[in-house]
Amino acid sequence: MFLGSIGVIPEAYQAISETTLAYELHTTPSGNTVLAFSSCSPDYTTRFLTGEFDLVPSENLQVVDFIPTKVNSSFSINKAAVELFQQLGDDLKELEHKHINSSLIITGSGLGGYLAILSTLRLHHAIDVEESNGSKKTKRPICITFGSPLIGDKDFKSAIDERPQWKSSFLNVVARKDPIASFFSSESRYKPFGTFLFCVESGGHAAFEDQDSILPVLEAMKSSNDDNTQVYDYTKVLYLGSYELDEFNLNSLRAGIKLQLKEVDVLSDIKNDDIGKMENQAKKNPYEPTKKLNEMKISLTYMEWYMTGQKRKGCGYYDGYKNPKTREEIVGQQEILKHQGRLNQYWKDIVVEKDRMPQKEGAKLRKRWLWGGNNYRRIVEPLDIADYYKKGNVKYIENRPNHYKLLEKWLDEDKDSNSSEVTRNKAASLTEDSCFWARVEEALILLRNMVNGGSINADKELEEFEAYVMREIESYAVSPDIFLKGSSLMTWWNGYKAYKGTAYASEFARYMNNESYDSYK
Repeated sequence: MFLGSIGVIPEAYQAISETTLAYELHTTPSGNTVLAFSSCSPDYTTRFLTGEFDLVPSENLQVVDFIPTKVNSSFSINKAAVELFQQLGDDLKELEHKHINSSLIITGSGLGGYLAILSTLRLHHAIDVEESNGSKKTKRPICITFGSPLIGDKDFKSAIDERPQWKSSFLNVVARKDPIASFFSSESRYKPFGTFLFCVESGGHAAFEDQDSILPVLEAMKSSNDDNTQVYDYTKVLYLGSYELDEFNLNSLRAGIKLQLKEVDVLSDIKNDDIGKMENQAKKNPYEPTKKLNEMKISLTYMEWYMTGQKRKGCGYYDGYKNPKTREEIVGQQEILKHQGRLNQYWKDIVVEKDRMPQKEGAKLRKRWLWGGNNYRRIVEPLDIADYYKKGNVKYIENRPNHYKLLEKWLDEDKDSNSSEVTRNKAASLTEDSCFWARVEEALILLRNMVNGGSINADKELEEFEAYVMREIESYAVSPDIFLKGSSLMTWWNGYKAYKGTAYASEFARYMNNESYDSYK
């Protein structure tokens, strides 16, 4: 599962806010299953912030006996994490095992993040055991924490790093003003693992995954939070902010690192030596499949936040990208183009590689990558379509890139073999047909031709387009943002309505004339 899947981050935080017991299962509006841990009591958090809990050795701690390896047989872990995890007993373990074959998101905020981390690690261990016994049905969890403090020492980190599938499943969202998240930093024995997404309330955010980058940022945040003991509300930072144009004119690795630090308002607090270490670490960057996958997760997260930002501004993802109006929108588009290019190249290579494999082996790997690949397709292909039509091209679907066609074909084959597919009863957060906007663009072209006295066949094709959109609405397969004022679909409808006249009646026309889309959610 991809950490950057659409809506996953805010949905995870929403699940935490709705959790009243120690932990609860939730089904999100987009259909994800989330195991959420509640935040710890204010008294316990205060005890933590006064330094009552520190590292304890793992020897004789049976509650975390699923973490050691032959190479890293012992480690140190925060006492609060052990104490809190012990209190949950075997019921949680049984719940985890019930979801060993489903894509589970595990989440927690503050010290509740400790519980999410340990629950995820224990489930990974159980999956390792199942797979060693020949199981091919298991699915790896992902863990999203909000402001979780560092949990263990370098040996703890090393034990996680030994298992690439474990390491790649952790995302810790950290707000600059969160005192719990930055409680342990570079001056302690604690070491980070996984990806850290740093955020500020102005909307800036930056993602890092190596400790030489993470620890200085935590240290800079800690220095500004020394007198703060308030539990942080992460709804303040779950959106995309703006960028400064001048930074994008600097084509250097160091400039890119400094831009990320500036985004989270810590650039002035980071030493030049630490920036140099970050730069050197980035230059090493050897090819490693898991590392590459992590980079794609980060890029997809940026794409998701760009999409959310466009919706918050009242313009759709597609039209906001295709027709940027303000300086801020132009700069945001420039940043997204980099991530769009990386994702396209990565998935083109993956699809070519999988398609060349023998049928049996290829099918197994396609199943493993299917979810992530099609999430990428639904997010990125609309932007490729926008670029295509902006250049004056026509008939995108006839010239559609092969890797998109194969990803969709493999998904359809998987659906055909999966009889337990759930019928949707809420609007999709992401339009399922990634060619939806290509169909809208063709409808706009047909309408212009008709208005100018073109082919009569265009009338029939537009009625077929109406029926297509209505089917997508009835099956909740389109995102509500297609109905935003000024979207390409609404532009087409207004022109089509004027051409057809007020007497024209169809199921779609009635739906639009009655403004039924206002209640489409």
